[in-house]
Amino acid sequence: MSHHRTLLALIAVLLFVQPAFAEDKPPTVKVAAVQCSSDLGDVAGNTKKLTALVEEAAKNGAKIIVLPEAAITGYLSQDLKTNWRLASLPIEKAFVGKDPAPFAETVPGPSTNHFAALAKRLGVYITVPLVEVDKSAKVIHYFNTVCLAAPNGRIVAHYRKLTPWPYPEKSWATPGDRGVATFQTEYGLVGLGICFDIHTILEKYQPHHIWALLYPIAWVDEEHPADWFWHRLPARIKPFNHYVIGANWSVDQKQTWRGYGFSTIYAPTGEILAMARSLYGSEIVYAELKTAAAPAK
Repeated sequence: MSHHRTLLALIAVLLFVQPAFAEDKPPTVKVAAVQCSSDLGDVAGNTKKLTALVEEAAKNGAKIIVLPEAAITGYLSQDLKTNWRLASLPIEKAFVGKDPAPFAETVPGPSTNHFAALAKRLGVYITVPLVEVDKSAKVIHYFNTVCLAAPNGRIVAHYRKLTPWPYPEKSWATPGDRGVATFQTEYGLVGLGICFDIHTILEKYQPHHIWALLYPIAWVDEEHPADWFWHRLPARIKPFNHYVIGANWSVDQKQTWRGYGFSTIYAPTGEILAMARSLYGSEIVYAELKTAAAPAK
C-alpha cells in the first residue's frame, strides 16, 4: 500500500510540474542587426568581416543576428558603378557589368556551410545573404537569396527574393520561386524578406502570423533615407503587428548617393527600438524583444 501511495504522489507531482516546464521559455531575446559594407565579388573578405561581426554580436548576447542584403557576395560596388550582369540581360547605362558566375554559390554551398557551422559554434541564428546560382534546370538562374542558419548547425529556411528591385537587378536576378520562408524558433515564428520585398511581402506573411521579419537591406534612395526609415517604413510595418529586424548596408567612406546606414529594429507598433548611429564602416544594432511565448502585460 505504501508503494501505491508513493506512486500516486509521484504522478501528482509530475502532473503539477510538467506544465511549468512546458511554459519555461525565455520572456525576452536579444537580437542584432549588423550594418557593414561589402566589396563586390570579394567573398573571402566579406565572409571574414561578417564572421567577426557575428562573433561580436554573439559575445554580446544576441541570439538572432541579421546581416545586410547579399553581404557575402556583394550587391553593388560601393560607388554604385559596378553591378552584376548576365550577358543575355539588359543593364542600366549607369552600371558597368560584372559576371556573377565566378562568385555566386549554390545552396547548400560553401557560405551556407560556413555560417551554419558558425551558428552551431556560437549557439545562435544567423541570416546568410548571398547571390545564389541554381544549375538544376536547363537554364542557369541567379537569385538574391537569404538563408537562416540555426544553432543546431543546419540551414532551416531558404528564401529567394520575390520582388527584385528592377533598376539594378534586372541585369541578373530571377524573381524568387520558393514563396515565403518561415521557421519556428524557440522565441517565435520568423519570416525572411529582402529589401525591395517590403512593398509587397508583409501581406504574404500575414496569414502566417509571424513574430519577427528578418530583413536584410541594401537601400538606395533619392531622398534622405531618414524619411523612409523614420516615417514611411514604420507606417508600413504597423498594421502587421510583428517585429522587423532590418540590417542595412554601409559604405567605408562618404558616397555621392543616399541610402546606406540607418539599420533599424522595429517593434510591432512600428516604434523604433534601436537604430544605427553611424553611416560608415561597421556597427551592430541591438534590441531586447519580447518573445512570442512571453505573457502579455
